[in-house]
Amino acid sequence: MSDGQATATAIHGRLRAVVVNHLRKVPDDVDWTTVPLPDLGLDSLSAIDLVIDIEETFGAQFPADLLVRETFATFASLEAVVTTMVQPA
Repeated sequence: MSDGQATATAIHGRLRAVVVNHLRKVPDDVDWTTVPLPDLGLDSLSAIDLVIDIEETFGAQFPADLLVRETFATFASLEAVVTTMVQPA
C-alpha cells in the first residue's frame, strides 16, 4: 500500500468515526458509498457540530466556500472535501 493509499484509508476511518457521532440512526448494514447523510439523521445543526469536530480531528480549516448542502449530501462527498483539506496538493 502506498503512502497515499494509507493516508486515504486513515482519513476514511477517522472521518467515519467522527461522522457517526453526529448521526441519529445508522443501520449496521449502511452502504457508506450511497446513503444520503440526511437520511441517517444529519441536519443543519448537527452539520455545524460535525464541521467543528472535523476541524479539531484533522487540524485543518474547513473551506467556507464548501460549507454547502452538496458537501454534506453523502459520506463520499464529505470525504472528498476533507481529503483535500488534509492532503497536500
